[in-house]
Amino acid sequence: SFLALFCIATSVAMATLPDRVARLEEVIGSSATGALVARVVHLEVCCLGSAAAGPLPQRLDKLEEAAGCTAGDGAAVAVEAAPAPVKDGAPAAPEVADAAASNQVDQPEVFALPAAKRRRCNELRQEGGYQLEANAGSVAPNPKAFKVHPLREEQLRSLAWMYSREACRDGFKGGMLADKMGYGKTATTIGMLSEKPGQVPDERPSGYIRNPATLILCPPHLVEQWEGEFFKFLGDEVQLLRPTPPSKAKDRETLALPPIPFTGSQLFTVDVRDLSELSEEVHHHNARLTPEKRLQEGDNIESLLVQLPPGYFFVTEDSGGERRASSTRTATWNFQHFLDENCRPGCTVQVTVRREKKPRIEPFRGDGPFRILTIANSKDFARLRLKDLLPPEPFNVVLVSTGILGSERHMMHVSQVVCSWHGEKSQSMLCDGKPMSVRQKMLHECVDKWHQKDCFLKAALRSSPALLETMWWNRIVLDEFHESESWVTRVRDVMKSLGATHRWGLSGTPPLDTTDAVLEVAELLWYATDATAPFMSEALKHRKSQKQEAKIWLADEENKKKLHDECQAMIRDVVRQNSSQLVEAITVQEHEEFVQFSVEERFIYRQACHDHDMFDEQLAYEGANVSTREALLKRCAHFCLDMDAEDAGEAVRFLGRDKRAHIEHLRQQLKLEASRAAHLSIWESAKHSLLAHKAQHAEAEKFIHEVYRTSEQVWKEKDPEKKSFEMQIVLYDQNGERRLRPEVRFKQPFRDAHVYPRLNFRHVVQHAVARRCVPRADQILSELQVCSQICCRDPQHLPVAMSAGFQVLANLLDTAHRSLDFYTGQMRSLSDIESLRNEQCSVCLTPKDDLAALVMLPCSHIFHRDCVRSALETNPKCPYCRAHAPKKSMSSVLLEVEVATSAAEPLPAELRSHGSKLLAVARRLQKIRAEDAKAKAIVFVQWQELENKVARALQGHGLPVLQLPRGKNAGREMATVMKSFTTSEEAFVLLLSLEHAASGSNLTAANHVIFVHPMNADTLSSAVAYERQALARVRRVGQERAEVHVWRFVTRETVEEHMHQLHCRANPPDQARAGGA
Repeated sequence: SFLALFCIATSVAMATLPDRVARLEEVIGSSATGALVARVVHLEVCCLGSAAAGPLPQRLDKLEEAAGCTAGDGAAVAVEAAPAPVKDGAPAAPEVADAAASNQVDQPEVFALPAAKRRRCNELRQEGGYQLEANAGSVAPNPKAFKVHPLREEQLRSLAWMYSREACRDGFKGGMLADKMGYGKTATTIGMLSEKPGQVPDERPSGYIRNPATLILCPPHLVEQWEGEFFKFLGDEVQLLRPTPPSKAKDRETLALPPIPFTGSQLFTVDVRDLSELSEEVHHHNARLTPEKRLQEGDNIESLLVQLPPGYFFVTEDSGGERRASSTRTATWNFQHFLDENCRPGCTVQVTVRREKKPRIEPFRGDGPFRILTIANSKDFARLRLKDLLPPEPFNVVLVSTGILGSERHMMHVSQVVCSWHGEKSQSMLCDGKPMSVRQKMLHECVDKWHQKDCFLKAALRSSPALLETMWWNRIVLDEFHESESWVTRVRDVMKSLGATHRWGLSGTPPLDTTDAVLEVAELLWYATDATAPFMSEALKHRKSQKQEAKIWLADEENKKKLHDECQAMIRDVVRQNSSQLVEAITVQEHEEFVQFSVEERFIYRQACHDHDMFDEQLAYEGANVSTREALLKRCAHFCLDMDAEDAGEAVRFLGRDKRAHIEHLRQQLKLEASRAAHLSIWESAKHSLLAHKAQHAEAEKFIHEVYRTSEQVWKEKDPEKKSFEMQIVLYDQNGERRLRPEVRFKQPFRDAHVYPRLNFRHVVQHAVARRCVPRADQILSELQVCSQICCRDPQHLPVAMSAGFQVLANLLDTAHRSLDFYTGQMRSLSDIESLRNEQCSVCLTPKDDLAALVMLPCSHIFHRDCVRSALETNPKCPYCRAHAPKKSMSSVLLEVEVATSAAEPLPAELRSHGSKLLAVARRLQKIRAEDAKAKAIVFVQWQELENKVARALQGHGLPVLQLPRGKNAGREMATVMKSFTTSEEAFVLLLSLEHAASGSNLTAANHVIFVHPMNADTLSSAVAYERQALARVRRVGQERAEVHVWRFVTRETVEEHMHQLHCRANPPDQARAGGA
């Protein structure tokens, strides 16, 4: 029996090695493929920090001891692993290398900016619960060029992972480097670029021109930061090139080239003004000339002159009827038609061209072999041609601002190229307003056409704008990838059109919180194909479809499960997120500053609550949408963002004035719409919609009935000059840039979109008027895609559209009257509290002496809380005036009176000017500077108009403030401001808003972060993640202080206080200190 036991024990010890390894992989949560020894090495790196030596059973014993399981355990229990050893003088090992028996990030950093206005898939927008993988793999060698600033260990792990992703033989090559914010993703990427030179595919991908460079797309303000990082890590190896300034007249020369004999065949082809193809006859002619006198594909033609042979003349007739003969004729436009009409055998054609004297690109800094071209703004982009992206000595990197791809100039250039090479067909297509995805498809068809003949390609390279999407790049890097959440559809279409062998995204907060967000990431990275991820590929086809079968497929639970599994598999395979002990060592000190409203400020805030039907402040996320929270947060920060009031008292008076003016404008608009309907002969059929909305306010109902009873003839007589038909054509946008397509609007008190929120209704009414009296507007509207889709000439559509407008206006008028009543009721309550105490509740007929027991309804009538609650439970109408009043619409009179009255005190001038919140912010900053003269602070708000108010308030308190410049081409100016903030001793405060948040910026000179209000987003997790992103501008590698301070300003008794509590629960202070940004 002893021998039997010995044999059994020996066989178990030898035969269970694979089982022990499998059990350890399950406990540690990470596995590798390959031989048993390779799997053990992988486990040792994950659990112990490095590979061990010795017999395999002993090595497994150490792993089982570290992981808390034994070879005989049926189940394993995970415990915290010992930290990985750190070499003396070496950077600290990354957090993931000594994680507790797991290769997953405990709290993955995910983020979504406020979404752009594009169609979303509601079926896929639930929280996905996806888990990011930490990088516990091998360490790559330090890049050879990184001599002065070597990469840290966690960066080398990320670099090794990036190498492995690009080395994949089949399928997707690339991924998303999601190392936490401030941990050096830029440096890691530069290390890969320096070690992996550009390559081009053996075969040209259809629709593209091969380019061996790496294309880096980053936000405008990060262009100079990328340039600086290249020089920091690569030093003398770098040569930076930039486009030269736009050429002036003196920089161009006009050349009259030698005449070309015409023998009968076509000499060349002209697209607008650019030569696209030369005949063999012209090539033979060029061979006898010096290079500068040769006609070349892509030349820009100034004029053409045809010289007839001796004895032949052109006969023309001038305006006086006199006939004249000449042997020459000249054209300065419509060149192709001119040649076809005027050339005869034996004549000669002289071409005058315009050529630039100076190159379009020139060295800016350095002369190393690593060549970088920077395109920072639309002016740089307009300067370049396609051939500039393919110089004889190729670029290693083309660094481009993402703002260029969303500019009107880029869209215009796409249209220009498509029109030039597709002719009349594309002209019609573009006039119909087809989406950017269709234009991109036609652009790639143009590229294939260029490759049909060498002369086509030469002409296109010389004359076409430098459209990045025509190139097949060796590598694409999308920096600050999370900003893709805020890209509009046409920008996403351009991004999806960019071709590359390797595709990378960089983001410390990747947008991976929902299945829909993961699909958008996969779409931009070109990950999901029918072969690699069939369910993701199918979901991408269905997610924006309105067809019933698509909705059925997306709602199917089995499809959802398989889709979720594929999304998690993508994240596991192509996304990695590391952290760094260098950053974790920087502690975060959280501070809360609570602010109390003044009487007038609370009055204004409660008005905003009423106007947005926000009566329960404990429903900040569940009971209010993003726009409602935005309106209330703005009121918490300042009492008047939209008017110039000297103090809150004056703002209260302005508020009443504006409410009365709003009612008057609505009445004017309603009369104008009625006159318009009468002149269009549809008043009698459209007016019935006025009564579809039962007005709750007596004044509103009275006016609506007056309008309804007025006849069509009377409305025509009231508008004899047809003022209701007046239109305007808007050529420039709000930034002063010319629109790609002019916008047509009515001249009226309200914007067309407010009266007709639906685009098809708005277009039907506009076009009906334009066809009658505004030919130019008729032409513009006829070219829109919506015009062909809805067939607005159908006479049945107009009454339906105008009926919808009448219904909207009637509803707005009723709401405006009720809002004014609430304002009046508040004013009465606040101005005469004693009179209010002596009044009787109309329900119980007892005095209203206890203010704490009183509530106000939206109609401004006041009752005891218990009395009106029981009444509203039976019938949701005001017991006094019978206006609709759900139970949730009760608001406390105590908040209107006692809380505000307790805050009433003699107000200093600065408080009256800037408000309680901004006064508190300014005083805190003054204390910070008094205690630490070298301190710097970043102040975060979310909206530009609030940013301007904060700037004026801080400047009014004598605090030096820097703001980022505005404009689409302000990238370099933004970088200059941030550099000044970092280097100047005088700079103290940098003010950032969500629109100009300097995402990805390194602002480690600051050690104070101030949130003027809680951040607002679609979901709580997204709002908290944005605050982490803001903190990461400061808490990152390079921060010299041991701790950074976060100050959160919260207004009491408002929705802001409730949002702050929710944010703290989602990201508690202790967690923020440990896990950081």
